[in-house]
Parts: sequence; structure tokens; C-alpha cells
Amino acid sequence: MAETHVISALVAKRAELSGELMAVEKRIVQIRTDLASIDGAIRVFDPSIAAAKIRPVLRRRALLPLPRGQGSRIIMDVLRKAAAPLTLREISERIASDYRLDTGTGPMNKLVAKVRNTLARQSGNVVISELAGNARVWRVS
Repeated sequence: MAETHVISALVAKRAELSGELMAVEKRIVQIRTDLASIDGAIRVFDPSIAAAKIRPVLRRRALLPLPRGQGSRIIMDVLRKAAAPLTLREISERIASDYRLDTGTGPMNKLVAKVRNTLARQSGNVVISELAGNARVWRVS
């Protein structure tokens, strides 16, 4: 026999998802209408352009609330201000402190990964990595 509290919770969740789906479908209709209007405007100015062949651009949501395109500069500033070489975790902690970011495990792991990837691209140019015991530390050359 089904538990009534389980059934009522499932019904409530279904109603919530159904409402969300309706809102998204309404948004899709609005976007298609906007696209049709823009396509018409393009045809007015240049009928030879095939609007359907214009490649879509997907905007990614930033994983970290840092100023867009400023990751390398922020990381390099931290390394320049440091008195000694820093580990990835230390660099990330300083950035999290400066920008008041969430220091929970998930967000911090994402920040450490971003720092690692950025430094890997900079390695050999301006940034030097070296081993200090078991840890890899980074410094500006």
C-alpha cells in the first residue's frame, strides 16, 4: 500500500516541474518570435543573407564569480605580491579571501582547478613551478 505522504510529495514535485516546463515553453515561444523579427530585419537590409545559417553563440555561465577575462591577471597579482612561492591551494585561498568567494569544498575545488589550468598555460613564460617537498609551488620569474 502506498504511503500518503510519499504520494503527496510526488504529486507536489510533479506539479512544480510541470509549472517550470510551462514557463520554459513560454520562453521558447518568445525567443522564436524574437528570432523571426530579427531575421525579418536582416532581410530588409540584406536579402542575400541566410539567417538560418548564422551560427548560434552559446554563452556560458561563469563557474566562479570573478570578473570576466581577469583570471590570469588576478592569479599573477597574487603571485607577484607573495613573499615566497605558493601552492595552488594557497593561491586559491588568497583569491577567495580577496573576492569573498564561497570557500566550501565544491567552489574551492573549482577555483583550484581554474588556477591550475591558468598556471599551466603560463608555465615557462612568466611563471615558474618547482617542487618544495611533496608539493608543487609557483612563483613569478
